[in-house]
Amino acid sequence: MRMSSSDYREPTDDELWAQPPVTSDASAAPGGLAPTQQPKPPASKPPASQPPAPQQQTDWSVFILAIVSLTLGVPLTAISSNAGGMAGLLVAWVSIVLINVVYALSRRRK
Repeated sequence: MRMSSSDYREPTDDELWAQPPVTSDASAAPGGLAPTQQPKPPASKPPASQPPAPQQQTDWSVFILAIVSLTLGVPLTAISSNAGGMAGLLVAWVSIVLINVVYALSRRRK
């Protein structure tokens, strides 16, 4: 005897996803599993002998100085090389480099 598709009955959602029986015992775990222990709240920490270190903020001043130096360096290169030739170009870039070096050395002392 052969079964046709009209003879086959699809299971319903309730049959596929049958819920476990409800028990009145509150400590019983769902699905008939063994009861689990409730996690204990964490114990309060004793006061620390030292206060926590303050969070260090990022110092963007070095990055900003580098961006400004490059931004000013492009037009200064054009102007100084046109007006003063190679000597003007050297004066402009040596000045930019000296400003950056002095700022870096002043930051190192802090």
